[in-house]
Amino acid sequence: MLDIAAGHLTGGRVEAAFALASPALEAGLQYRSGRIVERARAVRRSLTTASPPRAVRESDVRLPGVYL
Repeated sequence: MLDIAAGHLTGGRVEAAFALASPALEAGLQYRSGRIVERARAVRRSLTTASPPRAVRESDVRLPGVYL
C-alpha cells in the first residue's frame, strides 16, 4: 500500500496518498513492524510543503512517538 501511496504523491494526489498510508501505518503499529513504519516515514518525508493538508498533519501526529 505504501508503494501505491508514494505513486500518488508523485502524481500530486496528496489526500489519496495519505488515505492509503494511514491504514498502512496503523497495520505496522498493530503488528509492531519496524519495516512498515519506516516506509511510512519515508513516504511522509518525500512530501515537503509549507502548509500540509489535514491528512498529512494527522500522520505527523502519529509518527514522532513511534519507536519499535
